[in-house]
Amino acid sequence: MSSVEVAKKTELSMARPKTAVAVFAATLFCSALLMFLIQPMFAKMALPRLGGTAAVWSLALVFFQGVLLLGYAYAHLLVKAFNLRTGVIVHLLVMSCAVISLPISISAEWDMPPDQGEALWLIGLFAACVGLPFFAISANAPLLQSWFSRSGHAQSHDPYFLYGASNAGSFTALLAYPLIVEPFLGLLPQTHLWSAGYVLLTVMVVSCGFMAAAAIPAGAYVNGAGASQAHVTWRQRLLWVALSFVPSGLLVGSTAHIATDLVSAPFMWVVPLAIYLLTFMITFQSKPWISHAYVMDRLGIVVAPLCLFALSPATQLWLVPVHLVAVFTLMMACHGELVRSRPAAGKLTEFYLLMSLGGVLGGMFASLLAPSVFNSVIEYPLLMIAGFAVIGLTGGRPAFGVRFWASLALLPVVLAVLWFTHGFGAEGKHLIMIAWLLLSLAFLLMTATAPLTQAIILLSVMLIYQSVSKIPAPIEQSRSFYGVLSVYPTVDGRYHLLAHGTTKHGSQMRKDANGLRLTSNPEPQSYYYANGPFGSLIRHLRYGGNALENVAVVGLGTGSMLCHALPGENWSFFEIDPEVVRIARDPQYFTYLRDCGPSRVIMGDGRLKLQQEEAGKYDLIVLDAFSSDSVPAHLMTVEALDSYMTRLKPDGMIVFHISNRFMELASVIEGAARARGFEAYYNSLDLKFWNPDAAKLDLRPYLAVVARSPQALRGLTSDPAWHKATAEEVSPAWTDDYSNIIGAIWRNYSGKTPFDR
Repeated sequence: MSSVEVAKKTELSMARPKTAVAVFAATLFCSALLMFLIQPMFAKMALPRLGGTAAVWSLALVFFQGVLLLGYAYAHLLVKAFNLRTGVIVHLLVMSCAVISLPISISAEWDMPPDQGEALWLIGLFAACVGLPFFAISANAPLLQSWFSRSGHAQSHDPYFLYGASNAGSFTALLAYPLIVEPFLGLLPQTHLWSAGYVLLTVMVVSCGFMAAAAIPAGAYVNGAGASQAHVTWRQRLLWVALSFVPSGLLVGSTAHIATDLVSAPFMWVVPLAIYLLTFMITFQSKPWISHAYVMDRLGIVVAPLCLFALSPATQLWLVPVHLVAVFTLMMACHGELVRSRPAAGKLTEFYLLMSLGGVLGGMFASLLAPSVFNSVIEYPLLMIAGFAVIGLTGGRPAFGVRFWASLALLPVVLAVLWFTHGFGAEGKHLIMIAWLLLSLAFLLMTATAPLTQAIILLSVMLIYQSVSKIPAPIEQSRSFYGVLSVYPTVDGRYHLLAHGTTKHGSQMRKDANGLRLTSNPEPQSYYYANGPFGSLIRHLRYGGNALENVAVVGLGTGSMLCHALPGENWSFFEIDPEVVRIARDPQYFTYLRDCGPSRVIMGDGRLKLQQEEAGKYDLIVLDAFSSDSVPAHLMTVEALDSYMTRLKPDGMIVFHISNRFMELASVIEGAARARGFEAYYNSLDLKFWNPDAAKLDLRPYLAVVARSPQALRGLTSDPAWHKATAEEVSPAWTDDYSNIIGAIWRNYSGKTPFDR
C-alpha cells in the first residue's frame, strides 16, 4: 500500500478530523503557555540574586533557547528512531521524569552568587532548578507537529500552521504574566498552579500521540502525508540557521539598546520579545495577516531609511517606536523567508532543529560574546545590518551586482573621512554626519530592491555614527554583566559625569572657574549635594552631637556619599558591579574615595552581603542601588526591611533613594513600613527647600526614611521639608513572593501617591 493510500485510509478512519486539529492546536497552545510562564516566573526568583538588571533576563533567554535546542534535537531523534506509538511512550516517560523537579524552587546552595562568573552561575542555577521540565516541554512543538504529519489527516502534508498555535500560547503567556499573574499571585501559588498545568499538559500530549497513532493501521509507518524526502542542500540549511540567528540576536540586542540607551523602564525587554513572538504567529499561519510579499516590497524603501534613525545612538524617547518598527519588519522578513523555504513534512524536525540552532547562536552572540568583546551595545546595529545582508542572500535575488560593488567601494571613502575628521570640533562633526546621512538616504532609496547593497550603506552609516556622534566623547566606557558605564566630561571640561545607560549616577567638579585642576577636598554633587535631602537627613541624625559611628551604603556610584563622612566614622559601600568600583577608584575620573576619608567597599549583592554583617551595627543604612532606573525589587520587600532592621541600631535610620522616571515607589516603601508598624518620612519635592545649583549639576533626589523608633525621626517631624504619608490605604506591600511592577508604573503615570493632594 502506498503512503498516499495510507493517508487517505487513515484520514477516513479519524472519526472527527476537525476535532483532531483542535486538540493538537490546544495542546500546542497550552505547552507554549506553560513554557513562557515558567521563564518570567523563575527569572523573577533569580533576579534578586543578581541585582535585577536586563542582562539577567537576556541570559535567561539564552538558557531557555539552549534548552529549546536540546528539546528540538531530542524530538528529531525520537521521530527518526521510533515509530509513532513507541515515540509517544518514550515522551510520556520523559515528561513523567520531569515531575521530580516540581514544584519549582531555588535550593539553599544557590542563594549566594559568586563575585565573578555571574553568567555561568546563573545558567547553572536555571539548569538545576527548571532544566528538566523545560526540556520536556520544549520538545512538544516539533514533536506534535511531526505526529500530526504522520497521522494521515487531510492537512498533514503541511503541519506548520500548528506552529502558529504554539506561538499564540507564548504570546498569551508573555502578556498575561505581568498583567494578570504577577499582580494577583505570589510566587508560591504560581509554582503550584504551574505544576498542576504541567500534569494536565502531560495528559493532553499523550492523548494527541495516541489519537494520531490510532489512525494508523497496525504495521504501517507514515512519515507524513506524501512522505516527501526531498533533498535539502547545505546552503538551505545554512540559510535556515542565518535566518533564525538574526531575529534572535535582534531580540537580545534591541532589548539591551532600548533599555540602556533609550528607555530603561522596567520590563522594557518584554516588548521586543512580544514582537519576536508576534512575527512567528503571523508568518507561520496558513494565511498570514501580513503577507511575506507585502513585507519584502517595503523592506528596502521604508525600513532601510528608518534604520538611519535606528542606528543612531541618540536617546530621544520618540525613537523607541522607530526602533520597534524596524525590528518588527526585519524579523517579519527573516521569519517569512523561513516559512517560504520550509521543507516538506518529512524534514520538519530537522528544519526546527536548525531554526533553533540559529536562535541559540544569535542569542549567545548578543548575550555572551558581545558584552565581553564590545564596550557598547554595538551588536544591535550590526545585527540590523546583518538582517539586510541575509535577506539579500536568499530568495534568488541578485546579490553581487554593480550597485553592490559600488557601495562596497564607498567603505574606504568612509574610513578616510573618519581619519580626516578625527580632530574636528563639534560643529564640523555634525555637518559631516548630516551630509553623510542625506547622501546615504539617497543611496538607500536608489537601491531599494537590493538588500545586500543596503547593508553596505547602513554599515557606513554605523561607522560614521560611532565615530562622530558622541559630543563630547566619553573619556571612559566599559561594559559589564550589569550594563554600559560611561564617564563623560562636560563641554567646558570642568566636570566628570558617570552614566549607567542614560541615567546619571554622579558627577564631580575637576576644574575651577579658571580652568585650574582641583586636587583635593571635593564637594558631594549630583543627588548628594550638601544642601539637598541627603545633607538635610545627615544633619538631623547628627543633631545634638550624635555621631554616625557606622554607615552602610548599598550602591557605590562615584562615591560622592563619602564626602558627608566625618573623621572617626566608618563608612561601608556595597557594590555588585566591579566596573563601578574600578571607575570610582580611578583618580583620573573621580577622587571621592581617595579624598573624602577611609571607606570599605564590599563586592556583591547589597542585601545578601548586609545579612553577613553584625547585628545592630549601623546608625544609617542607605539603599541607593538602582541601575539606570531598573529597580531591584528585592531591596524593597518586607523581608528586606526586616533584614535591614536587624543590622540597624535601635535609634538608626534606613534611607531608600526612590528617584525614578517610570515608577511611583513611595507607596512600595510605605506599604512595607506599615506592614511592620514602622513610620516613614519623605522629603518634599518642592525646590524651595533645597536650592540645587544647576551650574554644579545638582539633581533633586526623592528619599524615603524608615525607622524602628519614632524618636529616631524626631528631627524630621518638625522640618517642613519632610512629611509623612497621609493616605489611609496604600498598595499591598511587596514581599519576596509578591511584587507588582505594572502597578508602580501605573501609579506614576496616573499621579497616584500615598499622599493626599
